[in-house]
Amino acid sequence: MFCSEINRNYEIDKKVQERKTVAGAGRYQRGVSAVIPAYNEAATVGKVIETLKQVASIAEIIVVSDGSEDATASIARRHGARVIELEINGGKGAAMTVGARAAREDILLFLDADLEGLTAAHVEALVAPLLTDSADMTVGIFSRGRSLTDLAQVVAPHLSGQRAIRKELFLAVGAEKSRFEVEVLLTSEARARRWRVQKIPLANMTHIMKEEKRGLYRGVIARMGMYKDILGYILRLTRKKIKTRPVAILFLLLFLVAALNYDILTMRAAAAAARNIPVLDLPDGGNRILVISPHPDDETLGAGGLIAEARDRGDAIKVVIMTNGDGFRRGVEKFNGPLPAGSSDFLQYGRLRQQEALAALGTLGVKADDVIFLGYPDGGLAPIWLGYWGQDRPYTSVYTRQAAVPYKLAFAPGEPYTAPALLNTLVAILKDYRPIDIYVTDTNDSHPDHWATGAFTLAAIGKVRGEDPSFRPYLYTFVIHTGTWQMLPVIERQAKPLLPPGYFLGRGTPWYQLPLSPATLARKKKALAAYRTQELVMPTFLANFERPNEVFSHLPDQQLVQDDSSAGGDGEPAYWPDSARVALDPAGDQLTRKLENGGDLKAAYLLQAGKTTYVRLDTWGRPGFPVTYTASIYLLPGEPEGQVRRFLLQVDPGERQVRWLARPTGYNPGAVRVIYREHSVEIALPGLVSPGEHYLMFAAATSIGKIPLDRIPWRLLRVGGGGL
Repeated sequence: MFCSEINRNYEIDKKVQERKTVAGAGRYQRGVSAVIPAYNEAATVGKVIETLKQVASIAEIIVVSDGSEDATASIARRHGARVIELEINGGKGAAMTVGARAAREDILLFLDADLEGLTAAHVEALVAPLLTDSADMTVGIFSRGRSLTDLAQVVAPHLSGQRAIRKELFLAVGAEKSRFEVEVLLTSEARARRWRVQKIPLANMTHIMKEEKRGLYRGVIARMGMYKDILGYILRLTRKKIKTRPVAILFLLLFLVAALNYDILTMRAAAAAARNIPVLDLPDGGNRILVISPHPDDETLGAGGLIAEARDRGDAIKVVIMTNGDGFRRGVEKFNGPLPAGSSDFLQYGRLRQQEALAALGTLGVKADDVIFLGYPDGGLAPIWLGYWGQDRPYTSVYTRQAAVPYKLAFAPGEPYTAPALLNTLVAILKDYRPIDIYVTDTNDSHPDHWATGAFTLAAIGKVRGEDPSFRPYLYTFVIHTGTWQMLPVIERQAKPLLPPGYFLGRGTPWYQLPLSPATLARKKKALAAYRTQELVMPTFLANFERPNEVFSHLPDQQLVQDDSSAGGDGEPAYWPDSARVALDPAGDQLTRKLENGGDLKAAYLLQAGKTTYVRLDTWGRPGFPVTYTASIYLLPGEPEGQVRRFLLQVDPGERQVRWLARPTGYNPGAVRVIYREHSVEIALPGLVSPGEHYLMFAAATSIGKIPLDRIPWRLLRVGGGGL
């Protein structure tokens, strides 16, 4: 019965080879047959069918249940689709062919059954070029949905399962023996046969990944099977010398195997832990808040809702913007056009972003007089923090070619791009405003300007506190960039709470969430829209922060523990008290760190015993070659005119020696001792702290050559007790 129905329909369709159009309208007389190949898609197939039913040109909806073991077929029937059930899973290409042969219309629309965000407008956009005879095939490309699927389809549109195609062309390809490689087959045939193909953007649309549907282990197995089919076909194409991009697709697929599954893991960890995140308790008015942002837009992305609600309560707010974002080459070229950008273009772009920031913050209730632009170089904050501590050697921006603040609208026009100048500027702002709460980007943010903004802020707090112990602000941090965190799906984003990065939740610092009212969220969205230069380049990323809440971490008070009783007979610590632990770091929190667990940091400890400062870096694996371990300590002066003393050293178990990247003049490097233990590296630094130094900054990192593996972010510790 089943086979006879297919053969009968196929014979009918063989006779309809000519395209019949309505005179003057350029449209087919017949409609479109929608074909949905589905394997165990009971959870989502109904939504896809309901969307298709809203489109007038869809004459029939066929669901081919490809050996499904769940209720896919019955649910599809319940929603009004014509269902064909295959007893054995024959693969996607076979299911599409069965559906195509059973179709009654000249035009076929193929859709995946696991789509999210599909609308009638998407369907109409896919079929319109065929209805008007302006294309032989259309290919839908995801955009502004899930960043990883967006990227995959931009790089390799061959893999898109959303297509409309003339029926006779599809049947001529012979896809019945193909599985997941059917999309690549169609693309290669289109090139070889010179079909008219149009790419159709499908905004705010994505699909559910295999790992989400089947669980991580089974999802990985299924994904690898899919990629095996695709790569096998690509290799066959290469031997036939049909134009394609096999190498690009190969690297893309290998990346997606790792990145997609890692994304799933971190999303699950964050979702599980976020259930217990408490609400941020804000005072009822009278607060003084300082928000410190690396670039224009970061303050709105990370704390726009907080700013708006604080202003509504009557709190005083100032916003410091470290750079004008004047080194964003892609943004400059997108705004100015394809001509090569010069230094004047970057400066003009920086001034434009200042105006956007004033408009955005005005929407949130912040007056222009309360916005402080420092005008430091975009992309230069981390280099300045790490290496430009001499007053006579400023940093020169590679974009604006300036070595001093070039903007009239700035806190200190003409100020040289040096670390002491920037630190002193922040100190002056803190002393003058004396904020009660400070919000700044986290030092573990992966963007160099962002973590450096956090580091400079911590150092400024430490320097002010060293002079005035009564200055005790509450310090909160927020994250903008880190790993795959910003790749979370944004479908129905305004109903999905923002979750902290999963691997941040294991670091021992508390997290809080601030729920946003619908009115506040609307203001934040309007403020983000003021950043038009950024909307041109990264609209998906900006939209990802339009959530019903914001999340912040509170940095705890920390101190360099003085414990002379812990010293053993050989001068090394006989034990390390828990209070000496500076930071925790979860295992395998980045993909590259899993490659060498001796470089995967577990925790960092600092201990003062007598006049010697001890550093211990714990690792999840045995430390050794080829990993290099870096420890960085900045000692902050207790007097206004004092200079920061910096100790940056690297130890290499393979070479068994200490390499100094920076150290104060007069310090004896020969006194430093290094001990390698089963799961730790210990460094003894005699005579590190001098009288009058009340605070220090500490960070650590691991690397293989120039490839970074892991890091302990910058922390502020009081020397001799106390805290922030």
